[in-house]
Amino acid sequence: MPKFFDTPIYDLITSKIDETYSNADKYVEIYDIPREQAEVEISSYTSLKDAASLGNKEAREYLINQYSKFLLYFMKKNRIDVDELIDFENIQNNDIIISFEFLMNVMDIGDIIKEYNIIIRVTEEEIRDIIDKESDLIREFLSNQANRFKIMATLVYAREYGQDCVDTIQHHNINEIGILDTNYIYVIKGDKIHLKFLQFKDESVILNIQKKTTQDSPNNYDQHNPVLVAAKRNSSRITVAGYGCTPTHDLYYNERIFNLSKITLEEMRDSYNTIDQLIYTFGCLNQKGRGSHFITGSDMGVGKSTFLLAMLEKVPDEWGIGVLDTQNELQSRKKYPRKNVITLIETETMDIKRCFQIMLKMARDVLYVGEITKPEEVGELINASLRLNSGVGGTLHSLSPYEVVTNLRNLMLRTDMYSDGAIAETDIARGLDTVFHLAKLPNGRIIVEYVVEVEYVEQDHYIDNIEEGTLKQRMMNFLKLAQMGLSKYLYTKAYKYNTIIQYDRDYDIWVPKTMPSEQYFTKIKKYIGEEGIEQFKEYFSEEKNRIDKILEVKKQERSRCKE
Repeated sequence: MPKFFDTPIYDLITSKIDETYSNADKYVEIYDIPREQAEVEISSYTSLKDAASLGNKEAREYLINQYSKFLLYFMKKNRIDVDELIDFENIQNNDIIISFEFLMNVMDIGDIIKEYNIIIRVTEEEIRDIIDKESDLIREFLSNQANRFKIMATLVYAREYGQDCVDTIQHHNINEIGILDTNYIYVIKGDKIHLKFLQFKDESVILNIQKKTTQDSPNNYDQHNPVLVAAKRNSSRITVAGYGCTPTHDLYYNERIFNLSKITLEEMRDSYNTIDQLIYTFGCLNQKGRGSHFITGSDMGVGKSTFLLAMLEKVPDEWGIGVLDTQNELQSRKKYPRKNVITLIETETMDIKRCFQIMLKMARDVLYVGEITKPEEVGELINASLRLNSGVGGTLHSLSPYEVVTNLRNLMLRTDMYSDGAIAETDIARGLDTVFHLAKLPNGRIIVEYVVEVEYVEQDHYIDNIEEGTLKQRMMNFLKLAQMGLSKYLYTKAYKYNTIIQYDRDYDIWVPKTMPSEQYFTKIKKYIGEEGIEQFKEYFSEEKNRIDKILEVKKQERSRCKE
């Protein structure tokens, strides 16, 4: 088995690369370009390396391409056969990191996890078995000499300037990359999967990754800041921990990858079976009516942000949209350039409250928070909904839709705006209209499990005090007062949950439960119109009758089968 890393030739390659990017004459010789251009490219080298380390895929590809050209020149000049360093013919006759890089250049690790049903962990033996099964695809890729140099250049870049053996997969379709120590690397694609076959040379490699990926943070990651949350320039969220705050000074790294694809509600309905036509119709109605909505789910990676982005697309183009985010996770302006979207990022000098104030001065009709994690975000969203009749939206972790008000209340009580739970619940009920709750089925399919309305229950009543009139009138007045008093005594909440649509797991069908309240329709009527609301009511009733009949037939069939 040939050795590539930690060899005299490898050390010579890396030293010559450094020499080339500090010597304009050498650069001109290798890349055959004018000296002026060489000086410009050399001067931008450091900034390109920083950009690539911070998630810029284009910068990374540019550097790898440049290294490929250098390696071609270097090998030819020194009469070194590239196959002497890496076995491109017998692809398994290499260190597992190299063979894995072959595989990563022809397949996405997210697709591999799904196709080969990888759960919990994957060993070297198992990944080599997958490489064998995909060997035809790999050999076709490696039959091109340029791709062989690209592989070698990628390995050099990743080891010296990137994220070592996890550099390539940072741009793949996964949710997270995690590092616990030199030989415990995992990814999250729905579930956590331990990549047992990957490991780092020593802890200095992990520390180097931590430092490079957090270099944009206003705080330095060091003994004084042993825990740091930062963001790459591609919006991935980096969380690192080490030094004195971890056992035996372990080094932890987590990269939350926000590579949201732009999936529309139509695709969720037609291709992914995440929603049905009724949920689609209601979602569009809610957006056109400027309804306030939260997207919830209890699992990580269940698609809350993706669904929120799809709902954002249904906001009328003539409205102004304001997005508050911590890492620009939604990237809404990039995905919907036709939309009038402004995104503000919270920083140490720009808190959430100030961001909201700026949004309001920029005439935003709809306000979104990418992921609600802070009390101030909830307080300001509800405040905007009540004061300005702004449609608001956001994502929230919640066990079910029926805990949303409680979860929001608990957050709001941690702000300076609220000290009374009942008042907080009242404002939530008046400001929030609907909850779309996502869930993942055992087969991996993601669905909208519930669509629930948060309906405000009026607790303040007034009845004229009738001291005159007939005995009957006075008795009726007393009975009304007693009835309202008993009602408030028995039900003290200022809200109730109205389940509009629920997914039936037994029969794999969405079941219309209850028509949205007149309170909800009254709110959106200003933007929808009476005709649009009546059309939806008629459609909802028709669907409810149709699904009820289907369920009745299915239940009868199941009953007969049991007999």
